[in-house]
Amino acid sequence: MAAPSGDPFADVGAAVLRKLLAQNPNWKPKDALKHATDVYVHGWHSKLHAFFLNSGITNPANKGKEIERTLEYYEPMLEEAAACIKGWCRVSGQYEALFPAGRENQILAGSGTFLNFNHGLEQGLRLGGNTLLQMYFAPLGCIEVGGNPALVHSSQPTITALLAAKNLTANLRPAGAELKPGLAKSSRSNAANTLFGYVDDILLEVKKAGHLELKGPAPALTLYNFTNFGAKPDVVLHHLSAAVFEFYQQVMSAFKEPWTWFVRAHYRNSKFKGARARPDTTALLVLGKPNEAPAVVEPAVYQAWYNEVYQNLIKGYSLIHLIEQWSRKNYLPFELTAFYCQLLRHMDLKTLDLIAHVARHIVAEADDSAINKTIRRISTTRAASEMRLILVGLQRRNYETNQDAPEPLLRLEDYVRYLFPDGTSWREIRDLLLISLYEQLHLSNRHVELEEGLEEVGVGTDETDEFETDQE
Repeated sequence: MAAPSGDPFADVGAAVLRKLLAQNPNWKPKDALKHATDVYVHGWHSKLHAFFLNSGITNPANKGKEIERTLEYYEPMLEEAAACIKGWCRVSGQYEALFPAGRENQILAGSGTFLNFNHGLEQGLRLGGNTLLQMYFAPLGCIEVGGNPALVHSSQPTITALLAAKNLTANLRPAGAELKPGLAKSSRSNAANTLFGYVDDILLEVKKAGHLELKGPAPALTLYNFTNFGAKPDVVLHHLSAAVFEFYQQVMSAFKEPWTWFVRAHYRNSKFKGARARPDTTALLVLGKPNEAPAVVEPAVYQAWYNEVYQNLIKGYSLIHLIEQWSRKNYLPFELTAFYCQLLRHMDLKTLDLIAHVARHIVAEADDSAINKTIRRISTTRAASEMRLILVGLQRRNYETNQDAPEPLLRLEDYVRYLFPDGTSWREIRDLLLISLYEQLHLSNRHVELEEGLEEVGVGTDETDEFETDQE
């Protein structure tokens, strides 16, 4: 078995070919080639235009002879009979028979029309016959996302093979199935949701295999959402890092119920405004008129909607403000938030411990109105200087009312090195303090009447203030 090349299309195609041969022990690569061609021509009605431009299947001149022309081109590669030269394949690095590769046989490549894409103005890149054959099988390992083909490639070859096999099964649907011919469609519709759906599939396979966790480092996933169609080839990459995979895996193991409720509550669709998530059902409820029962939206429907949590994780945006908003009325363990901050926001554990310490101090106040006032002041801060003044005020009040206490609320080193070191987002410190406050209130079963509209105006997912400094 050849080592992975690192080229996503070749690696996925190779995984598909291996799976077909494993499912049909009596087959030779030539039989798999004929089967794939039959699927493309008869099952997909030759709808391969998003993959190969003017190939044996998609060239209008081959109408009625698609299978014949395709096999005439690829079968000799199995014996290297059509090779004119030998050399080093630009993808696999193997010394073998080489063939010119363009948009007719390599996805998202140059073509004879664009010779400037290739060294020495050659007809195309020189790729090995094995690589071109693997790329021919790649469509069977893809799935449609957002109207274009999508291919998922992992840093771990076994994961690439697992997901390619899953897509292969979806594409080899029974003949006569009541679906549009062509590539199978993802039920999740957008790239972020599809990637996390794949993570769920991976974790399910790990569980079935009896392993408590994946061996070695967590895998990274990259989804290539592309088209090679006509004059408008395009590709958009969506990357799920190994750190995000590790975070998701650990959260689904230790905090599955509160996390899935939190994620479920952030699905949005303009046609189902006001959809609400509940902890006791996987469905979303859409309230109607006063005397009408709420409409029920099942996961098969809403999992195709936009989800800000998944989008932020994929793009590297912070979840802290979303968690703060959610924590006002719903319980989310601070341990979950702390794990997220350590792994994905690279925060020091000491910072998180100090924030929880300050939150416990505030909630220890016997007067609910005083707690409400403090929360309101923290929530409405608009500058780092205001946030610092609030902490200074808490320090002063603690000194005035607890002069016999052996320890101050905060030490100078804690304040400088851990709460507001250079490069820290004061908004994240503020939101984490609020999150911890809400958790302490939940745990102590105290129901303080919080004012509505406490969030700061203009706060979103923009990261431009991450390293801001005060303008005095």
